[in-house]
Amino acid sequence: MNNLDLLRPVAVFQTVVAQGSFRAAADSLGLSPPYVSQMISDLEARLGRQLLYRSTRKIALTEAGEAFLPHAAAIADAFQSGLDSMRREGSALRGRLRVTAPTVASGPRFGRVVAQFARAHPNVALDITLDDTVLNPVAARVDLAIRIGDPGDDPRLARKLFETRGVVCCGPEHAELIKDAKDLNGILWLRTPTMPRKMPLYAEDGRETVIAPSRQLVVNSAPMIRAVLAEGDGFAIFPEFSVSDALADKTLCNPLPEFATATVPAYALFTERRTELTNARAFVDALVKGLVQGP
Repeated sequence: MNNLDLLRPVAVFQTVVAQGSFRAAADSLGLSPPYVSQMISDLEARLGRQLLYRSTRKIALTEAGEAFLPHAAAIADAFQSGLDSMRREGSALRGRLRVTAPTVASGPRFGRVVAQFARAHPNVALDITLDDTVLNPVAARVDLAIRIGDPGDDPRLARKLFETRGVVCCGPEHAELIKDAKDLNGILWLRTPTMPRKMPLYAEDGRETVIAPSRQLVVNSAPMIRAVLAEGDGFAIFPEFSVSDALADKTLCNPLPEFATATVPAYALFTERRTELTNARAFVDALVKGLVQGP
């Protein structure tokens, strides 16, 4: 019997015990709690032993779980140690890596991540497509897709990168015209095709204001929206991480800092293709460092 497919659930079991709950482990691994729970159930079925006692508030190891845990921890530690060792050898990465990301990722911070990754891994042929269309990964031969929002039932491996919220942005000339969220209804809204025609904004005190401007310009390119905003026309709503540089250097302004959309997650979705999967994980590590931990 080939037991290689048990490596992932074994590592997940060790993480669940270390984190103390399915939800904490899911957050740590960038997976959904039901998926984590199902992997543990499948592992128990394959082993023929119950590993965990479950309750609504906590988990506890069974006698079999206590016996198995040291082996699971050793496997997980050895696996992670091997990955870390290989990743320290940057030139060891090779092959192709095809990445798709939404056009809002086209800011300087994402550009720095790409440039630094290309320099660190010269033997990886990097192919990046910025597109707001949700591509079929098989037909498009995509190894890694960056998505903002819940990936839903997408069958690919998923890693939660971070959470972000949408903030109102405009050119410097328009900032003085926008005093309240309701003022946005009288201004041109530049939005991408994936955004709804109505958008709820939430104040810091929890108040909700739904905006639905009568004048809306739909553009399938975040860089084009930025260019129009720079001309002093309209407003847009961008994920906060994607405009931090522009807000800092005053290229764009946020006239309503007390308002924002609901928080949404950003995910990396992997297509399992051997070498490309290793390259994709290394690229995601660079993304987390550059977009979350960076300046």
